Amino acid sequence: MTKVNDKTELKIIEFLDENGPSFLGEVVKGLKLSYTKGLKHTNLLLSKGIIKHSDPPLQLELTSKAK
Repeated sequence: MTKVNDKTELKIIEFLDENGPSFLGEVVKGLKLSYTKGLKHTNLLLSKGIIKHSDPPLQLELTSKAK
């Protein structure tokens, strides 16, 4: 598992683990994040390979690196 220390990123991982594939809007609404902050942190998680775009491609989901 890839090490994540950022609280917001950990909350996003936990949200996706509990809710399954989700749209960015669902993540930011569920975690009460601004769109900008949510986008920044999901992009960081995408670049680390911890989350990925699911099918349909606009949803986000965890990869095996997050487990």
